[in-house]
Amino acid sequence: MTSMLSHPDSPYIRCIGFLYLRYACEPHTLWRWIEPFINDNEKVFISASHKKEESIGQYVHDLLTEMDYHGTLLPRLPLNVEREIKVKLLLAEKIEDRAKQHLKNKGSNSAMEYFQIGARIRGLYGDDENP
Repeated sequence: MTSMLSHPDSPYIRCIGFLYLRYACEPHTLWRWIEPFINDNEKVFISASHKKEESIGQYVHDLLTEMDYHGTLLPRLPLNVEREIKVKLLLAEKIEDRAKQHLKNKGSNSAMEYFQIGARIRGLYGDDENP
């Protein structure tokens, strides 16, 4: 399964792997398989009309959050797993936005101006026991 998800030749082989996982994988282990690919920017055309281009990361996101896959219903995830995945997706989105902001500010001299003595900042922490 790992070689299919990381296949270098075609993004479509990878998409088949993600779709297979969505159908056949134990819901509690689904996130561990898919997490490394949430921010994958490789482009792929999923629809038959080839008009809508999306990234692998967006495709994976849609597989986890949508119940309809081009007219076919996907298996329902248990409610607690669905909530946990949605929280993890939001966290991953915030981390990605923050990384983009840091890259944008990297070249400017004002990149670190918001870190002043006594300034309040918001931090995120997570590990296996505290996701």
